[in-house]
Amino acid sequence: MDADEIQLRYAKGERDFSGADLSRASLSKLDLQQISLWRANLSKADLSATNLSGADLVGANLVDANLTQAILCGANLGDANLSRTLLSGANLNSTLYNEDTKFPRHFDPESAGAYKIAPQVLLAGANLSGLDLSSANLSGANLNQADLWKTSLKKANLREANLTRANLIGVDLSGASLSKASLRQSNLFRADLRSCNLLETDLKEALYDETTKFPQDFDPTETEMYLIEPGASLPEASLSGANLSGVDLSEADLQEADLSQGNLFGIDLSNANLRGTKLSGSKLWEAQLSGADLSEADLNGADLWLAVLKGASLSGASLRKASLFGADLSSATLEGTSLKGALYNEATQFPEGFDPSEHGAYLIASGVSLQGVSLRGADLRGASLKGANLSKSDLSHSDLWGVSLEGANLEGANLLGACLIDAKLNQANLSGANLHGAELTGATLKDIDLSEVDLTAAALSGAIMPDGTIHH
Repeated sequence: MDADEIQLRYAKGERDFSGADLSRASLSKLDLQQISLWRANLSKADLSATNLSGADLVGANLVDANLTQAILCGANLGDANLSRTLLSGANLNSTLYNEDTKFPRHFDPESAGAYKIAPQVLLAGANLSGLDLSSANLSGANLNQADLWKTSLKKANLREANLTRANLIGVDLSGASLSKASLRQSNLFRADLRSCNLLETDLKEALYDETTKFPQDFDPTETEMYLIEPGASLPEASLSGANLSGVDLSEADLQEADLSQGNLFGIDLSNANLRGTKLSGSKLWEAQLSGADLSEADLNGADLWLAVLKGASLSGASLRKASLFGADLSSATLEGTSLKGALYNEATQFPEGFDPSEHGAYLIASGVSLQGVSLRGADLRGASLKGANLSKSDLSHSDLWGVSLEGANLEGANLLGACLIDAKLNQANLSGANLHGAELTGATLKDIDLSEVDLTAAALSGAIMPDGTIHH
C-alpha cells in the first residue's frame, strides 16, 4: 500500500488500515485524523507535519519514522515502538501511551504533554476529554478533578481509582469496574454506567440528572448523591466548586446550601429557595434568578454579569465586591443588602429610586472618580474608564484586559501584577504608577510619560510605546 492509495481510501471515508505495511511510505503533511493504524508497519515512514490527531497507533512499528512537526493530539501509542523516531516539534498533547510504549532515548513523553495510561498513575486534573480509553487499566489511578467529558471508558478497570470531583459528563462507563473507587462530588450528567460494577463505590455528593443511566437494580436515591432537576430538594447540600452551567434548578430548595466558587453560568434558579445559601465567588453569568429568595445569602465576590434578578429578595444578603455589570435587579428587594465594594455599570438596573453608590457600590464608566479606591483583583475586562480619575487607586492583580483608559488619571496608582493586555492607555497620566510585573502585551501607550513609572518585570511584547514604535 502506498501514500496515494491511503489518501484515496481515506478520502472515501475509510479509516481502518490496521496491520497495513507502510514502511518507508511518504505520508508527509496529510490529514489523517482518527485513522486506525493498529499494529501497522510504519518503520522509516515520512509522517512529518502529518495530522494524526486521535489516531489509533496501538502496537504500531514507528522505528526510524519521521514524525517531525506531526500532530498526535489524542492519539493512542499504547505498545507502539518509536525507537529512534524523529519527534522534533511534534505535538503530543493528550497523546496516550502505556508501560510498553518505546520512545527514543532521552525523550520524555510526560514533558511533551502525553498521558501514561497504567495502574496507579497520577492524572489529577488531566484533560482526557473525548478520548477512547475503552478497556484501559487505570486501577488505583489518581484522576482527581480530571476532565473526562464524553470519554469512552467502556469496560475500563477503575477499581480503587480516585475520581473525586472529576468531570464525567457524557462519559461511557458501561461495563467498567468502579469497585471501591471514589466518585465523590463528581459530575455524572448524561453518563452511562449500565452494567458497571459499583460495589463499595463512594458516590457521596456526586451529581446526576434524569439522563444518567445506572446499572439495573441500582437506586441512586438510596445513596447520598444529588439529583439535579427543577424543584430538587437540596437543603444544606455541599456543592462548592460544582459545575452547574446551564442547569435547570428552578423552584429548587437550596436553603443554606454551599454553592461557593461554582461555575453557574446560565443556571436557572428562578423562584428557587436560596435563603442563607453560600454563593461567594461563584460565576453566575447570565443566571436566571427572577423571583428567587436570596435573603441572607452570601454573594460576596460573585460575578453576576447579565444576571436576571427581577423580583428577587436580597434582604440581608451580602454582595460585597460582587460584579453586577449588566445585571437586572429591577423590582428586587434590597432592604439591608450589603453592596460595599460591589461594581456596576450603566447597564445595571436597580429598583426605582435606589442609589447603589449610597450603599458603597462603585460605578465603572467613563469619567468616574475612583480616587484611592481599592479594586484589587477586580475583573474589569473590556470596561470603559476613559478619562476616569483612578489616582492612588489599588488595581493590583486586577484583570484589565482590553480596558479603555485613554486620558485616565492613574497618578500613583498601584497596578502591580495587573493584566493590561490590549488595554488602551493613550494619553493617560501614569506618573508614579506601579506597574511592576504587569502584563502589557499589545497595550497602547502612545503619548504617555513613562519616566516615573515602575515597569520592572513588566511584559511589553507588542505594546505600542509612547513614540509609536512597537516593543519587541
